[in-house]
Amino acid sequence: MRPLGRIIIIIILLATAAGCQVQELNNSAVVSGMGVELDNEQQIRLSLQMASPTVPGQSSGDSEPAFKVVSETGRSFTESLKKMVLSFPRDPILSQSNLLILGENLASTDLAWIADVSLRNPEIRKSAGVVVARDASPEDILNTEVLLESLSAVAINKLLENQETQVGIYQEVTYDQFLNNLAEPGVEPAAPQVSLFDSLNGKAIKLNGTAVFKGRKMVGELNARESRGFRLINPGRIQGGLIHIPSPFGNQGTVGIEMIRSQTKVEPTISDGQIVMKIEFAGEGNYYEQTSSEDILKLDNIPILEKLTENRIKSDMQACVKQAQKLNSDILGWGTMVNAKNPDLWNEISDKWDQLFPGVQTDIRVDFSIRRTYLTSSSLIYK
Repeated sequence: MRPLGRIIIIIILLATAAGCQVQELNNSAVVSGMGVELDNEQQIRLSLQMASPTVPGQSSGDSEPAFKVVSETGRSFTESLKKMVLSFPRDPILSQSNLLILGENLASTDLAWIADVSLRNPEIRKSAGVVVARDASPEDILNTEVLLESLSAVAINKLLENQETQVGIYQEVTYDQFLNNLAEPGVEPAAPQVSLFDSLNGKAIKLNGTAVFKGRKMVGELNARESRGFRLINPGRIQGGLIHIPSPFGNQGTVGIEMIRSQTKVEPTISDGQIVMKIEFAGEGNYYEQTSSEDILKLDNIPILEKLTENRIKSDMQACVKQAQKLNSDILGWGTMVNAKNPDLWNEISDKWDQLFPGVQTDIRVDFSIRRTYLTSSSLIYK
């Protein structure tokens, strides 16, 4: 009977321990996205986007928004969250949130305002995506209705996911990755930015640059071209993307090249006492479209198109490196690569990495191949 008695005791203990975290669904609200900003009085403004509860027997019409945004201000994240019970009758379930929007003022001041609670609070999902609000507050972004999507927090994650294969500009980042880059020596955090713009249907959300951090503060940003270079220069395999190159005939037209797959390898080397980052990119794609009337798609022109694509990829990478070094922010993680390859060298230079990183040289080699031209072997002939 002793093993049976032990099992019963364990079950009782687990049941009582779990009871501390139980939330009654009838008294709760599912949080789809969180926004955190620092107001002018140096207090945390927490905004939660929650799906509107469905009333039994009520038809699913579009007379009311599918979500509610509740905001509160306090001296900390936790105080702001707890104060919501004073005006909101339900208990927010933070563990369902798949998006965290950092306010521009908070990001530019000090991430320490939320870093500690992010590590300690088990309800904050570390796999949630992270973005930084640009020229708008997180509260306004969460309050924006999006066409064909009921929740703007869900829409932002879908924007990031879809653009990865369609245009390939921005690098997604989870909260866990963001916090690791914040804490680990030799690498700095970066996150996509979102902003609002005026459309025919009112305010709309768009991806707009990449926020660059140094330590706990945002120090600048990458534009779309530099953001594409950041995505392409990161080690590993990627799929999808679209690159426009100039027409090989020198007119105003362009040629669209669809990226199918690619792989980047980055390795630090030491040459004459200088650290040189050797970057090797290999990719392939398809001839997608052209915006001029010339007969570009000829066998003799394929090597020319491949070379122009290689030049564009290399140029985007160089633009990213230049901006990162200008901001003196190692978002590329080169310090961690040096540490992994030569720990003794890293121990010598880690304290001086801020002075060394802006002068690190690169050796970028790009190899790109065009594989197919889709349904036709020639473009439209104009008369």
